[in-house]
Amino acid sequence: MTEPQDVQAALQHRQRVMEMARAFRVSQILFTCIELGVFDAIAGGARTDEEIAAAINATPRGAARLLGAATALGLVEKRQNGFVNTPMAETCLTRGGSAYVGDSLKLESAFRRRWEHLTAAIRTGQRPEENVRDEKAEDWVRNFEHALFDMASPVAPFVASALALPQNRPLRVLDVGGGHGAYSIALARRYPQLKATIFELPCVVPVAREIIAQAGLSDRVFVQEGDFQRDELGSGYDVALVFGVLNGEPPEGRPALISKVFRALDPGGFIVLRDLVLNADRTGPLEAMIFDLQMLLATDAGGLDTAEEWTRWLVAAGFAPPRAIALPVWIGPPLIVAEKPAAG
Repeated sequence: MTEPQDVQAALQHRQRVMEMARAFRVSQILFTCIELGVFDAIAGGARTDEEIAAAINATPRGAARLLGAATALGLVEKRQNGFVNTPMAETCLTRGGSAYVGDSLKLESAFRRRWEHLTAAIRTGQRPEENVRDEKAEDWVRNFEHALFDMASPVAPFVASALALPQNRPLRVLDVGGGHGAYSIALARRYPQLKATIFELPCVVPVAREIIAQAGLSDRVFVQEGDFQRDELGSGYDVALVFGVLNGEPPEGRPALISKVFRALDPGGFIVLRDLVLNADRTGPLEAMIFDLQMLLATDAGGLDTAEEWTRWLVAAGFAPPRAIALPVWIGPPLIVAEKPAAG
């Protein structure tokens, strides 16, 4: 006979499994609101469901149901005179919001379609052809870089501050694969004598220059066209940023890139790594494991590494043993910094 506590435990397990299975529904409500422009339609004042339906080109019946779900999720609030955005939506989901992530959510929606092919990717160990075709769209690179800029720009000033660079002398920064430019822009704003060079693929260069120009920093943040898989990175740099770049490289390309960065730095300069990392047995943390699967779906041979692997590659390239600079938890993993020993 089954004990009551066993039945209760089984039902709790079942509930947890079903919550995981149905999580996509919440994401899709958010993606649909962004795609239709719900939050922008409400921005600035209360709107009735009929007014919102007209603004987003939807039927009143459909709009009412979507708005009800968005209200239940805490994205909008229903008042006597209509719907208003909650502070979270006004800040993050309306254009002009101080922490706008709408472009990033559009990219996440595209990524969700990639995850439909996870079974095929696991079976073959390869990026599915359907996902490769996504990136051939004419506006893919532009949308991708703007989405990354959305995510990086609010946190970049905190990263710039945490690095605590000298304020009293000129500095040259190399931003490897830094396409959207958010970190170089933040560094240039914080350190008046600093100049940065973003090393990027030809298809990214026009987008990067456009973002930099909008920031008013084209005289101090430059974009150099190149392919770091084949080209050297230059020389004479004091700092090199390698943020979210190693994860897209094949295993042999990651230590090779670190060695190229070593050669580009002056003695006494240092490399800064920032990315999710796996624990030593490669079974966590959860966020890193999910992103590791994302790299299987999005790249030919990319993936995440362990902190131990980073240390081994840095030391083998000639860097001193690395140290970590903690960031606020809400920003993400720490910065990993390693110095190129001074000459002599």
